[in-house]
Amino acid sequence: MSRPFESYFLNRADPTAVDRLLTAAEQGIAWARTNRSGANPRSALTPGDISALVDEMPLCPPLAQAGEEVSAMFARSVWSHSVEPSHALTAAHLLPAPLLASVATELSVALANQSMDSWDQAPAATAVELRVLRWVASLLGLPSTAGGVMTPGGTASNLLGLTIARALEARLLGVDVAECGLPPEASDWRIVASEHAHFSVQRAASQLGLGRNKVVTVSTDRAHRMGVKALEMALREIESAGGRTIAIVGTAGTTDAGAIDPLEEIADCASRFGAWFHVDAAVGGAFSLSRRLAPRLEGIEKADSVTVDFHKLWFQPVSASALLLRDETNFAILRVLSDYLDRGDESSGMVNLVGRSLDTTRRFDAAKLVVGVNSVGRLNLASMLEHLCDLALVAADAVETTPGLELALEPTLVTCLFHLPDDSHCRVVQQRLLASGRAIIGRTVIQGRPAIKLTFMNPTATEDDVRGLVQLIAETMPSSSASGSNTV
Repeated sequence: MSRPFESYFLNRADPTAVDRLLTAAEQGIAWARTNRSGANPRSALTPGDISALVDEMPLCPPLAQAGEEVSAMFARSVWSHSVEPSHALTAAHLLPAPLLASVATELSVALANQSMDSWDQAPAATAVELRVLRWVASLLGLPSTAGGVMTPGGTASNLLGLTIARALEARLLGVDVAECGLPPEASDWRIVASEHAHFSVQRAASQLGLGRNKVVTVSTDRAHRMGVKALEMALREIESAGGRTIAIVGTAGTTDAGAIDPLEEIADCASRFGAWFHVDAAVGGAFSLSRRLAPRLEGIEKADSVTVDFHKLWFQPVSASALLLRDETNFAILRVLSDYLDRGDESSGMVNLVGRSLDTTRRFDAAKLVVGVNSVGRLNLASMLEHLCDLALVAADAVETTPGLELALEPTLVTCLFHLPDDSHCRVVQQRLLASGRAIIGRTVIQGRPAIKLTFMNPTATEDDVRGLVQLIAETMPSSSASGSNTV
C-alpha cells in the first residue's frame, strides 16, 4: 500500500524517521551557531525593512520546498532580525534568557503533542503538571490542599484567579454565575488593588462583566508598595457606601519598580473583610527558590490564589505560567460538562484538567519547567536570582556615579529606574539604541516623569556589562547644545 505522506511525520516503523527529525531540527536552529546580529542584540533593520523581508517569503506554495531551503529562508527573514534575549545588552522587559535544557525540551513537547485537556490525551503529562504545581505551591508555603493549572501567562492566570473569586462570591448568594450570569448585587462588588498593580487586573474586571470602574486602586508609598492604612481606608469606604469587596490583589513584583506589597498585612485585611486574597507573583514568585530572597514574600502563604510566571525569573521559554489555589477543589466551580470529555473516568483516577482551565486544548508546558529546574538545581537557580538582583544594585551605583543621571527609585528586584537630564531624551535614547541594535532598553513613567528602565533577566551578564550599558546610555544622550538634537 502506498504511503505518500510518511516522510512528513514520525513513523516509528521507519528507522530513518528520527534521523529526519534531527536533521530538520538542526536545520531549524542552524542560525544559533552564529551571532545573528554580530555584537548587538538585534539587527539595525527598520520596521519597514523587516516587513519587506517577511512579505517576500513564500507562503504554502503548490509544491513542497526542501527543508534546508525553508529553514534557511526563515532564518534570513525572521531569526536574523529577532531580539536576542540571551544578549547582555537586552534589558528592556521581563523576558529571560531561557535555560538550554528547557529550550531542548520544547522539541519533545511538540513531538509528543500531548493535549492537557483530558487524561486520555496526556496521561503522564497530567501527572507531571499536577505534581510540579503542588511542589511550587509548597515552595510558597501553601497548604497540602493546594494545587494549580498551567496557563499561557500572568494575564490569563490573574483572570482565572479573579474568575474563581467572582464565582465563589456569587455562590454565597445562592447564584451559579456560570449558569445564570451576574446577580443584581454584582453592581456593588469591588476588586481592590494597588495603583501599580498589573493592568490585567482591570482587564479581568472588564472581562468578568464588572467593569474597570469596579477596581478600586490604593495609593502606594514611594517604593511603590501598597499602603496598608490606605487599603484599610478604601475597604471601610467601600463598606460604608454599601459595597462589597470580593477580592484584594497583592502584587509580589510590580512590572516597573519590582515592588512587593506588604502581603502579610494585606492578608489580614482580606480576612477581616471577608475578601478573596489573590497575589500576583508573576515576577516575584521565583524568590521562593532563594533563602536570601524568600523572606520578601512573607504572607504569600495566606493567599487564596497565586499567579506565578515561569517564563520570567524561572528562565523558561515563553509561554509558561500557572494559577495556584489554596484549595484546589475550588477549580470545580469552573467546570462545564461535555459528553466527549466527562465520561465518569475521573473515578478511576483519570483527571481531566480541562475542568481547571479557561482553555481546552493546551500545551504540556510543565515539561520544560521540570527538565529545566532539574538540570540546573535549586542552589544554582537561587544564585542566578540573587545575581540579577545584585546587577540591579550595580546599575543603580553606576547611575549615581554618572553625571547627569538621576536614580528614580532604589532597586528592590531586578529593575533599575532612572531619569535623564532632559525628560524628552528618554524616548530619544531608547529609540536610538533600538534602531541601531546596540542595546534593548525600556522606558516608562515614574512619579509623573519619563524614566529609563533596565531589567536584568540574563544571569550570564556581568557587572562590567551593566556599567557599560549605563555608560552607553549616557553617551547616547543628545548634546544639550546641539540644535534639533532631540530627533531620533
